[in-house]
Amino acid sequence: MSTEEDIETYLDKEYIKKHPGSKLLYERAKGVFARGVTHDARFFRPMPIYCVEARGSRKWDVDGNEYIDYWMGHGALILGHAHPAVTEAAVNQARRGTHLGASHELEIEWAEKVTRLLPCASDGLVEFTSSGTEATLLALRLSRAYTGRQRVIKFLSHFHGWLDYTIIDHNPDLSPPLDSSYPPGIPDGTLRSVTALPPNDIEAVERTIEEGDVACVILEPGGASMGYLPTYKPFLEWLRRITRENGVVLIFDEVVTGFRDSPGGAQEHYDVTPDLSTLGKILGGGYPGGAVAGRREIMEMLEFRDEEGWEGMRVRHPGTFNANPLSAAAGNACLSLIMDGYVHPEINVAGRTLRSAFNDAFEDSGIQGLAWGTTDSIVYVGFGFSPEDLEVSDIHGYIDFQKKKAMNNEAIAHLDKAMINRGVHPMGSRFILSRVHTEEDIQKTAIAFYESLKELRGEGLLKEFI
Repeated sequence: MSTEEDIETYLDKEYIKKHPGSKLLYERAKGVFARGVTHDARFFRPMPIYCVEARGSRKWDVDGNEYIDYWMGHGALILGHAHPAVTEAAVNQARRGTHLGASHELEIEWAEKVTRLLPCASDGLVEFTSSGTEATLLALRLSRAYTGRQRVIKFLSHFHGWLDYTIIDHNPDLSPPLDSSYPPGIPDGTLRSVTALPPNDIEAVERTIEEGDVACVILEPGGASMGYLPTYKPFLEWLRRITRENGVVLIFDEVVTGFRDSPGGAQEHYDVTPDLSTLGKILGGGYPGGAVAGRREIMEMLEFRDEEGWEGMRVRHPGTFNANPLSAAAGNACLSLIMDGYVHPEINVAGRTLRSAFNDAFEDSGIQGLAWGTTDSIVYVGFGFSPEDLEVSDIHGYIDFQKKKAMNNEAIAHLDKAMINRGVHPMGSRFILSRVHTEEDIQKTAIAFYESLKELRGEGLLKEFI
């Protein structure tokens, strides 16, 4: 049996052997990008793979290796890569113009689909942005302008884009390291205006709201980091009740879950309607785009009015690529298929099948692990986890969960490398499915997962999980 150092070298050698073109491109990339990649999540040792083409559930790298893809555009491609209807719509619009410098009918049709699909927007309004991060920023500003209050409540590890207000996990009442788990470059005033609470902690939310000056509560309704740490329906129901009673704006960040959990997103799936919803990813059919949608009286803070003093209250929102025709065309095509019932029945079954296969593989290989997901079409895997570990509702449970998550970092990196060597590309610990992942894809992925676990166990890389 090899030592851990030997197998790391073997895995790396096998990986490098399969990806010489990616290695050369990564060396070039390090000369122009500070971290060698253009998104933190794409960083990978010894180097990331560089892809040149994608269709359906598959993609190919510069060295001709084929992969079953479970990144799916970071969750944007619920219809798979280069879906014919979306591609045709985008290409046709590109020929007519990618930026008209004017209003156009496509943006109206796009917004009408959003209002038909999302419960929170059924009697409300829509405002387009260029990304989910921008949508979050606008939703926070609207909430503060509407309520006249300043404080934002978010939850630890819930991700809402890289903007100052939500990238932080700052809570002055928590001891380090949680109190320092925010990036540099954020003003102290920003830190003081945001409180990050333990996920699912009902009492902590209530205490913070009672202190006053809370403009909004924002969360990923399916749970932190695309549902890695789940949120549950009873908590969402309680949160809806307490925010309504106190005039606090409830924002669901549905950049991931929007149109994925169900046609109407997580709010339809859980039957809990927020005041505002932020959207991205699937909204644009794989093209850049975001939106805020929700209650009319809040969204009307964007209006032009001939009222004395209104300009001092109104929220301004420019944006060169807001509702650009290319994204509007692709988004319209994608949402049309979702509205037709084309997507969810099969993608949800595929996700549940893959999750079950992964749990069987853990059991059959003798490895302590768990596959889970609050969204059927996003499957997580973790070593040493049990279902009880996912039931976090206070700071102590959160700290314990984070410790287990940290223990997974090295093992997940080994697993990813082993899976990539077998022609499957996970997004770290998550597998994001599309409508076009086939039964054959699921079967091949399950086999690759089981073989990877056996390989890593046989080489002594998972000793703490046996």
